[in-house]
Amino acid sequence: MRYSSLLTTATIITSVLCQHIKPRDEETDVKTSSGSQFQPKVLIISMFGLERDPWLESMDLIQNITIPGLSPMYPTIHCTTNGTICQITIDEGEINAAASMTALTLSPLFDLSKTYFLIAGIAGGEPQYTTLGGVTFARFAVQVGLAYQFGYDDYIKEHPDWTTGYIPFGVSDQDSYPESVFGTEVFEVNEKLRDRAVELAQKVNLNKGNELNAQFRQLYTEEVARAEPAIYKCDVSTSDNYFTGNILNDYAANFTKLMTNGTATYCATALEDNATLEVLTRLSKSGLVDFDRVMIMRSIANFARPPPSMSALDFFFNGTTGGIEASLDNLVIAGTPIIHDILTNWETDYKNGNKYASNNYIGDVYGTLGGTPDFGFDSYIEF
Repeated sequence: MRYSSLLTTATIITSVLCQHIKPRDEETDVKTSSGSQFQPKVLIISMFGLERDPWLESMDLIQNITIPGLSPMYPTIHCTTNGTICQITIDEGEINAAASMTALTLSPLFDLSKTYFLIAGIAGGEPQYTTLGGVTFARFAVQVGLAYQFGYDDYIKEHPDWTTGYIPFGVSDQDSYPESVFGTEVFEVNEKLRDRAVELAQKVNLNKGNELNAQFRQLYTEEVARAEPAIYKCDVSTSDNYFTGNILNDYAANFTKLMTNGTATYCATALEDNATLEVLTRLSKSGLVDFDRVMIMRSIANFARPPPSMSALDFFFNGTTGGIEASLDNLVIAGTPIIHDILTNWETDYKNGNKYASNNYIGDVYGTLGGTPDFGFDSYIEF
């Protein structure tokens, strides 16, 4: 399947915005410089090359812009010829994500104050809520790796009831909300905008995957896991620890419920999203971006826990799911409708941000962007 066949509506070509920007097939990229400024309507955020490449194949992202502070692995931002859509690859892990997003959002070459942000990456998926090739759109992102940790031998005799060695900060048990937070534990994004993206994505035909994908799905007992890929409303975790198996996924699911007062449903694993969202929160506070225009989309490249017939180790090292091609295809297939909607209805529906302005709380546990968080303690926002 060629990606270009998926996105004819998204390849909108007008005049070249900056004459010193080089096409991708030329050897020399532009460095930061003049006073020229990009004002993209949509910014696609990829984490690594496999997530980036489908967009480059599908869209007219022929302008290269290199700015200081991006990942040395991915030093280039790609934009369409008319500058309405740009794409950045921030690199993997929380540190890379925060560094790259900070460099972009503080660059004088870009005005992102009215830009819609689409985080678009692959993830592991919970078989209770997702399946291979499915696409999730989140309202909450929860940093499950930010906790105390004890080794198994160090806690099991005194606390045989503990399911893992992780406990929240500032408390001594696994079921209490943390007494102390760093502010990046939970982010909530615009539910109305999320729902619009889901509404549009549900109208397209996803790549169903190959025969091996289908066979592997049938190893699971959960109805959703056995079904063909679909669009799901559920939430994403962030951790630099690439975890798998039943025990750690039970922990992530429980911690997600705990941190959101029972509201969020954990269904996708990621490495970067809370770091990206922290940067966007801080810059939104200063008016450089608008956090109300952020969307989190993760497609499912693999299951996060094994089927009943396999151990966690056998599943991780020897399990053959059939490949991740469907999840990569579906990033573009599911993400394009909201991008096209934004471009087509910019003046009437999206430019001023009113039509899809959030009704729910948005932001972090501190209430940085105003309003009162619907999770956490009041004491967190009393500075």
